[in-house]
Order: sequence, then C-alpha cells, then structure tokens
Amino acid sequence: MNVFQLIATHTTDLVCLHDADNTIRFATPSSMRVLGYKAETLVGRKLTDFLSEDFINEMDFTTLMRFFDQPGTRIRYQINHGEGRLRWLETTYTELEGIGNVQYRSLSTTRDITESVHLTEDLMNALSKEQELSKFKTNLYSVASHEFKTPLAVIQANIEMLKVKHTPKMINLGLTTMEEEVDRLNTMIMDMLELKKLTTGRRNFNLSKVDFVQILKELINENQESGTNSCVLKHEVIGEPSEFQADYSLIRYIFSNLLGNAIKFSDPGSEVKVVLDFEKDDLEVSFMDKGIGIPEEDQSKVFQSFYRGSNVSNVPVTGVGLSIVSEFVKLHKGKIKLVSEVGKGSTFTLSLPKL
Repeated sequence: MNVFQLIATHTTDLVCLHDADNTIRFATPSSMRVLGYKAETLVGRKLTDFLSEDFINEMDFTTLMRFFDQPGTRIRYQINHGEGRLRWLETTYTELEGIGNVQYRSLSTTRDITESVHLTEDLMNALSKEQELSKFKTNLYSVASHEFKTPLAVIQANIEMLKVKHTPKMINLGLTTMEEEVDRLNTMIMDMLELKKLTTGRRNFNLSKVDFVQILKELINENQESGTNSCVLKHEVIGEPSEFQADYSLIRYIFSNLLGNAIKFSDPGSEVKVVLDFEKDDLEVSFMDKGIGIPEEDQSKVFQSFYRGSNVSNVPVTGVGLSIVSEFVKLHKGKIKLVSEVGKGSTFTLSLPKL
C-alpha cells in the first residue's frame, strides 16, 4: 500500500474526486462515517443527492446548485445520513488538472460539523441572553437613578423645611409626606428586586392552598387604612369561593400591583372594583377602574419591562410592575388580558387554571 492509499484509507474526512458534471468518481472509505454509505455506492452520484428536504426547501435551489458546481468554494449544508439522522456537513472544493487517463474536474473534502453547529447555536443563545441581561441592567440603573431622585429630593426638601419651621402643622405635614415617599421608594426597590430574581432565574415557585378572597380583602383594607387614596374600593365574588394551589407571595404581588395601579390612575372619589369569578373552569379575577385609560398604541407594550405609557408622565411609575405581574401569571400557567379606553378606564383580567 503506497502513501496515498494509506491516507485515503485512514482519513477521517470524506475525500471525493468529481468529473466535469460534479459526479463522484472516487470516494474514501470515511464515507460510511460522514454520509452513512459505502464508498463504492457513491460513485456515479452527487453530494447534492443527499441534501435534506428541509434544507432544500429553505434555500433557493438554483443558487444552491451553483455553489456545488463551482470549484474553489466552501459550503455548509444539511444531509440525510444513511443511519436516518440529519447531519450538517461542510465541503470544500478544489479545482484539479487532469490526472492520468481520466479527467477529474475537482476534489472535495467533506467533514461533519453537526456538533459545531449545535455548539454555535448554544453560544448564540447564551450570547443573546447575556445581551438581554446587559440591556436589563442598563435600563435598571437608568430607571433607578431617575425614579429614586424624586422621592429623595422630596424627603430632603421636607427635612430642610422642618429645620426652619417647627410648628405642629408643618411637622405633621412633613412627616406624612416623607412617609409616603419612603413607601414609594420601598415599592420601587421591591419591584426591582423581584425583576432581578426573574431575569436571573432565582425566583422560587412554591405551591400551597391559597385563599384568593382573603388576600383581596386584606389588600383592600390596607389601602383603606393607609388613607393615601380616596377611591371607592369594592369587590364582588361570583360563585362559591374555593382555595387554589398557587404561590401565595406571587398572587399577593399580582393583586397588590393591579389594585394599586387601578387606584393610582383613577380620579379621587371614583370606583375601583375587583370581581372574582369562581363559576368558570378557570378562576377569573378582574380589576376594573374608571381612570385615565391606556392609549391603544401602548396596550401591546404595557407588559414589557421599563415601558411607560405615553399618558402617565405625571404619575410616578417605574414601568416594571406589570412585566413582573405578567411573568408571575405565566408561572401559574395563566393568562392576563387588558381592555382599556382613554378617559374611560381599564380592566385587567387574570385567568388562572386550577393547578
């Protein structure tokens, strides 16, 4: 056996010699590993005979054939392997001069790159997630630096005022204002922390029996006792209340956010109503207000992180609460939908299956 036969027998890449029509006239034994067919069965055929149907459908066939017929090119493509698997191959063509009594047009070298393709896809997915996380961090810092300035400035202003004026009225007003701003800061910080847990995959999901009606009553009482809003809060229960398997802290966050938003974007004295419907297959909870409403062009974006509606410039919002609500609803395999009209109010409806 001469050196060329030795190389042909033991090379791991598939090496083929092609005639002027790109038909295979010689193939190395490695064809069994690369294509899944014996070398002798390749003679008289073309590499394009092994292309997968999906790959052909995704490509322009005329352009594809031109690549295979053009010596000096390199092409990546998907084939149906003889063992019934889809594999990705990379072939490099080299133009040849005449060899012996047979005229060969080109020599091709083909290797299996399936694992490399999958690795590339994994790396691209990881890169995409890393870019999303980087964008999230940038937005987080931007929102935090902007939104935290206002309550801190209000607190500082009241401190300066109390240094000058010590009357009972001014002390009471200053302390009340600062308490409200501290509450606002706490809410923003909690939202940011929840969003960070979600984006980094550190949010636990703990199921237990949850009384939805009780959670709602507690939140309504807390809002009424705080005295920070002047809306009329009502709730209605349809059907026989029953406990559901859910994550208590997540459900409480969902209810608190949607109720808080309904109050925040409503005029003083207007009605905010929550309806729990137990009669349907899925539990439906609707939060209804008669507030400023959400413009139609904003409605498809309200569940995106850091998105602020175009008509909320005078209302302190971070734009993260609803994105967290949406993710928490998904964790419960539920859905959330919005119906709104500018100047007439909004209704957010949760559909939560019985887990």
